[in-house]
Amino acid sequence: MNDLLIRGGTVIDGTGAPRSIADVLIHRGHIVRVGDASAEPALRTIEAAGQVVAPGFIDIHAHSDEAMFLNDALESALHMGVTLAVNGNCGGSSAPVYGCAASDLDRDLSRSGLVRSWATFAEYADAVERARPAINVCSFVGHGTLRSSVMGPVARAPSGKELAAMRELLRQALLEGAVGLSSGLIYPPSAFADAAELASLCAEVRSLDRLYASHIRNEGAGLLEAVEENLEIGRRSGVRVQLSHHKAAGEGNWGLVERSTALIERARAEGQDVAADQYPYTASSTGLSVVIPNWVHEGGPSAMCLRLADPVILGRIAAEETETGRAWERIVIARARQRPDWAGRSVADLAGAAGKDPLSWAAEALILHEGAVDIIHHSMDEGDVRLVMAKPWVCIGSDSRANAPYGPLSFGRPHPRSYGTFPRVLGRYVREVGLFSLEEAVRKMTMLPASRLHLEGRGVVRAGAWADLVIFDPDLIGDVATYDDPHRYPTGTLQVIVNGVVVLDGGETVAGVRPGRFLRLGLAAA
Repeated sequence: MNDLLIRGGTVIDGTGAPRSIADVLIHRGHIVRVGDASAEPALRTIEAAGQVVAPGFIDIHAHSDEAMFLNDALESALHMGVTLAVNGNCGGSSAPVYGCAASDLDRDLSRSGLVRSWATFAEYADAVERARPAINVCSFVGHGTLRSSVMGPVARAPSGKELAAMRELLRQALLEGAVGLSSGLIYPPSAFADAAELASLCAEVRSLDRLYASHIRNEGAGLLEAVEENLEIGRRSGVRVQLSHHKAAGEGNWGLVERSTALIERARAEGQDVAADQYPYTASSTGLSVVIPNWVHEGGPSAMCLRLADPVILGRIAAEETETGRAWERIVIARARQRPDWAGRSVADLAGAAGKDPLSWAAEALILHEGAVDIIHHSMDEGDVRLVMAKPWVCIGSDSRANAPYGPLSFGRPHPRSYGTFPRVLGRYVREVGLFSLEEAVRKMTMLPASRLHLEGRGVVRAGAWADLVIFDPDLIGDVATYDDPHRYPTGTLQVIVNGVVVLDGGETVAGVRPGRFLRLGLAAA
């Protein structure tokens, strides 16, 4: 007896091929037939006429590293149709952690009442599986995490011994199943590295044919140089390169993506393996500390806060530019645990109400929160978003942590991308704008990221593949989460199936059903 029959749906298989009407038969976690299976017995049949049956969406740029310990359903990701969240991005991962990296993670976890039970990557993967998430997860190793584990938060080049130690930690994590290395070159301590250090580490990544993903050093006026730096890292090491959440930030830089994407396409034409990902919004989200120059961060959050309390140092900071700029009216507080009433208000507004200049207000806010204040930054152009999205080598990724409209993950006003990314592409950019076909959109969310990560049997609807699927209404799929009201599930997502098990049914999370796995590349079948 088969487990599940999806009958008569419009199958979009993830490859970009034209849609077809077909049945999908599932047994023991895998698809066993795509075609006419109407005579096959199954424990359950889903009638899918008029609905799209597609591979579950692969969020190639997620930050749900510890979200499953707070909400095992990973609700906002699940409701978008995501069946795999790829974590450890922007240079920060939950493992491996030693030294300063371990103490920093412990401090962050303690804010949510969590206690770490791992040090190695394998131990972290085991802890995630014990949490029994609803969807699959995997992870990069964060370069900043490696640096902090070996060197601490120092602004200097590593010694030969330190670089060797980082390479060994990285290699061991890759052997334990990490999908590659990520860097976050605007975030200390990753920001303290140069191209030579990163190319040396990427040699380990290349040796196992994994992926290097980078939040590049500058997404504003220095965008082209930052893209070229990471292309050079790829050329030096031979590693495959993924440029994270590609954009041009800051009004004076709008239009630069025409030149940055041309750089990438030239590298691709010359044979370099490089691609990118993107979220479909004109605002980013990060920490308020990005308005502070990198040198202020040396020594970690406590040292940063001591410097911010010094008026002389604050004066020096005011005279320096930062990568993200300081358009205070466009920087909006998303989460501030000591002051939840700040959420949804701009720094310019809050500073004005307090009778302070915005930088002084921001410094005091960071001191109050030990450096941990989340922001939304409205900094991008819609035309740029569309130009990047239309490139066939650009995946879709949320750049967000899974949230939920209840419990500890409901706090504040996070970026609506955590609830809306994938349905927004399907509803706004496919159905309403007509930027590309539904088949192409699904490919960007499924087979393309799976191929970047070298995940066999994921991201496609075909016999033998894992049964990670989403069934959605093509006329209703869309995002409804907004910046003012972000904790809202999208419309049109009907069923989500993970490893052959229905985890979202009729748009509702199935209680207690948690078949997700930690996918360890190169080990047990990923």
